[in-house]
Amino acid sequence: MAAEKLRELLEQAFPAAETLAVEDRTGSGDHFQVTLVDASFDGLPLLEQHRRVNDVLAGPLRDGTIHELRIRTKGTA
Repeated sequence: MAAEKLRELLEQAFPAAETLAVEDRTGSGDHFQVTLVDASFDGLPLLEQHRRVNDVLAGPLRDGTIHELRIRTKGTA
């Protein structure tokens, strides 16, 4: 359930994403791997790309829904 919620938040923030995957890494519902490929990341440093994802997921990070988050991002260019 939590993975679906996170995916919905990311879909709203990155509606034109070429790739968007949210994986529950452990089956426990609080360790996630996010993979996101979006044109809005083109030309941005990796740190800024990850900040944008963290900003979108700030609520679930704050309330404990996400205990661990691994992020893979890249632009489309």
